[in-house]
Amino acid sequence: MNNLKEYKKVDTDQAWEKVLYRLEKDGLIQEQTKSVLVSPVTRRLAYAATLLVIIAVGSLSYFLFSDLRSPKHLTLRTGTDNSTFVKTFEDGSVAYVADNSLLNYPEFFSGGQRKVFLSGEAFFDIIPDRDHPFLIETNHALIEVVGTAFNLKSCDDNFELIVEEGNVSVTLREMPGNSEIVGEWEMLTGNINRMKKSQVIDRTYLSWRMNRMQFRDEKLENIASVMGRNFNVNIYFEDDAIRNRRLTVTYHNNTIGTIAEVIAFSLGLDYEILPDSGIIFSDK
Repeated sequence: MNNLKEYKKVDTDQAWEKVLYRLEKDGLIQEQTKSVLVSPVTRRLAYAATLLVIIAVGSLSYFLFSDLRSPKHLTLRTGTDNSTFVKTFEDGSVAYVADNSLLNYPEFFSGGQRKVFLSGEAFFDIIPDRDHPFLIETNHALIEVVGTAFNLKSCDDNFELIVEEGNVSVTLREMPGNSEIVGEWEMLTGNINRMKKSQVIDRTYLSWRMNRMQFRDEKLENIASVMGRNFNVNIYFEDDAIRNRRLTVTYHNNTIGTIAEVIAFSLGLDYEILPDSGIIFSDK
């Protein structure tokens, strides 16, 4: 936590007003939202926010949300900018979707199970719920978990699964009787009719999801949960209203201190570094 900076307040800067004007002109924020986003900020922080592409106009075009057969199903498509789109499901589970990928998911899970479809690559961090297993369909396999963390890549005729925590069951779609249980730091590769399990040698590979994380209109509570887990820090809120504030933001190889600073700047909040390496956000 050496990179964390001490609590401080900042002065209003004209550059942030220009950013707000651009966002409002392009229809990315409403007038009532502007009053929430306006906050005192130093010129240094304004530059940092610009570098981090807060509410980036260009990157938003990479993500298309549309109904698929049912109004309760959404499709997330990512582009080619090497970004990771972070999606928090309504049960608290998180998907880190890599570029050139497609994720189809329901707005709300129902029917006794949690089911999504993936084409491409994503890292899943699943909230445990034995009564409602989490199912991921791909073109060639069905993955079933209760609560675990793993990376899944399904492209063309092949798939690759790497488990970081827990156990994952994989069943080939064309061979329902052919299943494998994959444990921690095991890798399963396969195609339409074959699977092969091996040990993971390079455990740093899964860190790709944290290099350039993008959140779109996400609740601050969900962003804090993702950051807390990835940076091993506890994040608190002075009152519940702050939890529900929404933010569109990109983080690119940033420290947790810089991330906290940008969150406070973007939403007009104060923050404080606590003695136990925690962070608390409060209204100004």
